[in-house]
Amino acid sequence: MKERLDKSDRQILKLLQQDGRISNADLARKIGLSPPSMLQRVRKLETAGYVKGYSTRLNAEKLGFTLDVIAMISLSMHQDQPIDQFIENILEVPEVLACYHVSGDYDFMLRIVAKDMHDYERILKERLASIKAVGKIHSCFVLNVNKETEVLPI
Repeated sequence: MKERLDKSDRQILKLLQQDGRISNADLARKIGLSPPSMLQRVRKLETAGYVKGYSTRLNAEKLGFTLDVIAMISLSMHQDQPIDQFIENILEVPEVLACYHVSGDYDFMLRIVAKDMHDYERILKERLASIKAVGKIHSCFVLNVNKETEVLPI
């Protein structure tokens, strides 16, 4: 795919961000292209990596995950092997929704969901504190989510 996106490509990406389940026919109608042409453009955007995938956002609270935690992790060792091992271990923890390698006072920032405080204690003891390179864990409990989006400002 070309380096720069044209106006139609940007409109397609905006609409897909708003509704990933939009039909090809509806997308084509909104952009003003034929359905075969639209399908070709969407496939090119996907192949070029502009579209990483499609998913459904679920209501965590309805599914029993009432605790949302931001955990800041400091490693006791900062060589490549402990960092890689930490990441490998974190990828195996389904309650960790996001893992960011960050600069500053902490090495990693995690977003974790748990059913309640006892469940978070289990995750902390069994899954996080048991990772050899972990030196310090600082937990912040989310009181309210005022903004949460994956929509990029295209």
